[in-house]
Amino acid sequence: MNTKMKLSKLEISGFKSFAKTVTLGFPVAVSAIVGPNGSGKSNVAEAIRWVLGEQSMKSLRGKRGEDLIFNGSDKAAKLGKASVTLVFDNADGRIPLDFPEVRIGRKIFRDGTNEYLLNDSVVRLKDIVELIARLGLGETKHNIIGQGEVDRWLLSSARDRKEILEESLGLKVYQLKKAEAERKLQSTENNMAQAEALIREIAPHIKFLKNQAEKAEARGTLEAELERLERTYFAKILAEIEKEEAAIAKDARPFEKELEAVESSVKTIEREIVERERGAVGREDLSLIEKKILELEERRREIDREFGRVEGRAAAEREKFARPLFRITDANYVKEKISALISLLRERGGNASQAASLIPEVAKSLESLLNDLDKGKVEILPDPDSKKDLAALEARAKSLEDSLRVASEELKNMKINLEEKESRWRTAESDLRKLERELREAEEKRARLRSQLERATFEREKLAVRREEFGRELGLAGLKELQVREVSQADLEMPLAAQDLFKKIERLRGKLEEIGGIDTSVIKEYHDTKARHEFLTKELEDLQKAGADLKELIATLEKQIEEDFDRGFKKINEGFNHYFQLIFGGGRAKLLYHEIGRRGAGGEIGEEEAAEIEYGIDIDVDIPRKRIRGLSMLSGGERALTSIALLFAMVSVNPPPFLVLDETDAALDEANSKKYANTLADLAKEAQLIIITHNRETMLRAGILYGVTMGDDGVSKLISIKFEEGERYVSW
Repeated sequence: MNTKMKLSKLEISGFKSFAKTVTLGFPVAVSAIVGPNGSGKSNVAEAIRWVLGEQSMKSLRGKRGEDLIFNGSDKAAKLGKASVTLVFDNADGRIPLDFPEVRIGRKIFRDGTNEYLLNDSVVRLKDIVELIARLGLGETKHNIIGQGEVDRWLLSSARDRKEILEESLGLKVYQLKKAEAERKLQSTENNMAQAEALIREIAPHIKFLKNQAEKAEARGTLEAELERLERTYFAKILAEIEKEEAAIAKDARPFEKELEAVESSVKTIEREIVERERGAVGREDLSLIEKKILELEERRREIDREFGRVEGRAAAEREKFARPLFRITDANYVKEKISALISLLRERGGNASQAASLIPEVAKSLESLLNDLDKGKVEILPDPDSKKDLAALEARAKSLEDSLRVASEELKNMKINLEEKESRWRTAESDLRKLERELREAEEKRARLRSQLERATFEREKLAVRREEFGRELGLAGLKELQVREVSQADLEMPLAAQDLFKKIERLRGKLEEIGGIDTSVIKEYHDTKARHEFLTKELEDLQKAGADLKELIATLEKQIEEDFDRGFKKINEGFNHYFQLIFGGGRAKLLYHEIGRRGAGGEIGEEEAAEIEYGIDIDVDIPRKRIRGLSMLSGGERALTSIALLFAMVSVNPPPFLVLDETDAALDEANSKKYANTLADLAKEAQLIIITHNRETMLRAGILYGVTMGDDGVSKLISIKFEEGERYVSW
């Protein structure tokens, strides 16, 4: 393999499960991508296939373009676009671009829009297809073998095998050039037929036009004189109209300037009135303030009343502490005492001994009650909770007093604000009345000026009618105003009035009618037709030369394709047999190139002698120690190994920049896996390999391992393992 890597790195962003940007570098001959099922490792191969122009959604395991964009998960938001970029090291100049590094990129958006990029510049898909064809990477993507595709060459038709083989040999670029040359040749032959038909059609018409042109030229002198007089006549009419217009404009100019000033003054006053009205205090604002003042006064009165009530209660509480308090005995007092005795008897008079012990206590209580009744009043000591009530009342009174002071201050400020706004309102009303008077005066002056300018407007309208009539006459004469304005000063000063010029023009027109009516455009038609005949003759000669060059190019390309195919087919056949014997330990494998039919002009296979012969490729294998003479008799593993042998043969003959193998070793047992891995090491000398695999033997041949994992957020992540670490990893 060349010392310079062809593919240096792959950048993926938002493509399928790769929500975050990842970069895979390929600094070694064999790079392996490993990971559990469902982690997204095969999305790497599909990203490469997609960026190289793949259009089939089936090949990319999707239904719509937006399926290629990360669609989000419970822990990650969906993205609006996806992009993939292949970066090639072009130090050896193999890619025909004057850049040491070539970047091929592709983007897709949620609306299905695709962008193709070459070194970050937007290009067409056609440009990408042509470029990768030069590198041996064609539409069949023979350098990218996906899951389940390892035996697709064996299962393909003979015609498809030939197409894949041609693409692997790098013949696609010649076929594209040949197809383009054939399209150009067909277009050239069509153009030649059209040119010949036109020449045959024009030839007799030129003779007739020449005779008519000679007659038309005889009228030239009179027509030139007539045109000069017509231009002079219309120039004089135009000069008269413009002179009158200038006089009207001169008379009206002072009034127009004054009207312009008045118009400006009216707009200024109107604008000032609008601004004053927008910024002025309204009657409604004053009413709102007055209403607010009434509300504040009512609120202050309520606070004052509440403050009086609380202060009265607090004074009463303080009076209790100033002197002892007495209560006149009444029925309630007696009831309370007797109820207490009854409760005592019920609680402790359950038996005779307890009842007897209560007699002294009951007697004492009854004596106390009789003494109280004799005195007629009972001294009541202040309740300890009364102090707490007094403190609460005093705090409430203090709070109400503060609220009363705040309300009074707010009422005072509100009244001051009302007085200020009433003053501004009266001033604004006065200013607005003044501005409205000024506006009425300005509008009256504007009306007077407009009335004075109506006469000038009427005169202008009359001149506009004359100008319109002038334009119609000018058009009938076949002239334009610009031609009239180009009349020389000498002609304008011709000592003939406009009416005299008109009479002379009429006489010249009469003479031309006597000569006869000949189409004046016949001369131009004659010269145009003659020039067209000469052009078509020259064009036919160029087309004939171009057709001959294209036929020569097609023949050269066909010869190049045929020679390169013959040489490449022979080498691939040898390589196929070599790798087959290397993998199977003997046997024989051969490609057979043979005729499969004829293709007619309509595209159908036929047996007509004039139809183009079509060829295809069959495969013949002979596995050692087995009587297998056909592909249909091979097992799944044998088909896979046979396909691998053919793939390696094609790569060894015309190595592509890189080869992607996506689990092509999945169907191999341990013994065949070792053969496959050994063959990979041999193939790595010819082409750069990117392998997606679960196989331990295959991993051991890699210089770098990329591990793909996926967490519960549904996003694929990448870790890289050096070769030494990879050996320890696969030995677990």
